[in-house]
Amino acid sequence: MNKKPPSKKRFLPLFRWFYHLDFMNATLPFSSLRAFGFCLIAIQSHGQSQSIDVSPDVISYSVQLEPDIQNKSIKGKETIHFLTAANTKEVVFSSGNLKVDFVRGDLVERFFQRDQKLFITLSEEVKSGIEVKINYHGNPKKGVIFNANPPTAYTVYFTDEWMICNMNPDDRATIETDLMIQDGLKAVATGQFQGKSDDANKVTVFSWNQKNTTPAYTYGFAIGNFKETSDKQGDVKLNYYSLNWSTDELNKVFIETGNILEFFEEKSGVKYIQDSYSQILIGDHYQEMSGFSVLRDSYASSVLKDSSEIHLTSHELAHQWWGNMITCKSFQHFWLNEAFATFMSSAFNEYKFGKEKYDSDISIYKDIYDDILKKGKDKPLVFPHWDNPSKDDRNIVYYKGAYVLHLLKQELGYDAFWKGIKLYSQKYFGKSVVTQDFQKAMEKSSNKNLDDFFKKWVY
Repeated sequence: MNKKPPSKKRFLPLFRWFYHLDFMNATLPFSSLRAFGFCLIAIQSHGQSQSIDVSPDVISYSVQLEPDIQNKSIKGKETIHFLTAANTKEVVFSSGNLKVDFVRGDLVERFFQRDQKLFITLSEEVKSGIEVKINYHGNPKKGVIFNANPPTAYTVYFTDEWMICNMNPDDRATIETDLMIQDGLKAVATGQFQGKSDDANKVTVFSWNQKNTTPAYTYGFAIGNFKETSDKQGDVKLNYYSLNWSTDELNKVFIETGNILEFFEEKSGVKYIQDSYSQILIGDHYQEMSGFSVLRDSYASSVLKDSSEIHLTSHELAHQWWGNMITCKSFQHFWLNEAFATFMSSAFNEYKFGKEKYDSDISIYKDIYDDILKKGKDKPLVFPHWDNPSKDDRNIVYYKGAYVLHLLKQELGYDAFWKGIKLYSQKYFGKSVVTQDFQKAMEKSSNKNLDDFFKKWVY
């Protein structure tokens, strides 16, 4: 149902990127909603993967990629080191639309692909680590966005469309990535930049290494003839990239990045874990990845018009804590990723721009939730399953979730609430979580039983 409450017009600059189309008239400039919502819609395709009990415990990935931008294709060589469960002689990886050429390893007996999965049969049960080498190629149907003119490529969520991996959100691993790039283009990827080298075929190899473990869906890369500039926040290098915006404009668009990073460090009680954070203005999507984010190219124009419209800068940066490093164990608890990032962006707005800005955000979240209630579409924040989520389901996870965090802050009081957030963040940083973990942390910090609150608003 389309409807257009006149009172919401004043919020359009802030929320036009991700506000539910059903809540507003479709003629309004919400074309980028689809881009921001891509990561939400993407989750549903992997909703059932969490039930597969033969997925391996991956320790590390080492990937060599050859993206062909003109042909929209990928060739890859990959080494995966993993552990298996007891009494397991078959493991399953996600392979998307990739075609596996071969799998090699001392214990590999055979392999086959079915239903976008790679099945590997082992010759014997092994309790120690196993290493396999995989060659593959393919034309990703999603997950990698190619553009021939100007030549660019960047990833959005579907990691198994460009590498073989375990897509379960509670599987965490390190990753080394070598990107083989032609035409003098630049590349950014997950982890710490190790350097670049040129080979005899005029191919530049960009090497990246992430030593901290994160889920596979946080891996990614971006390629293009970028303009670039940088800043520093303490020991963290802040990199800004764009095809179309000048370095002066980039500095203006991302001027608050250092302050946001410092704010999240203080609220979480955990230092940002990597040596750099990059933001790339490219294409039509918004997607956080480990150590960097891609943001729609036109996002810059909104910030340059109004310097307070930085919700997406802070939202994506918040995921470097809540999402990438403190990750929902399954997508039933997806709100622990997205509601936190949404709420934290508003918390920074209050810190930077004042309570009126924060209250405006919370009013928007409540309005979205009220609209869901009127339609009879409300559900608990902890979903019984996350298969084929609707638009209302995704709005529940983001905006009802953020509103509930606001209500919890009112319930506990400012100091007790933030004490609990810090306890929760410090205890579970680098781990997978369920909602009970969050409730227990908030109860411990406030010395208050929150069963009634969580039964009413969460479960």
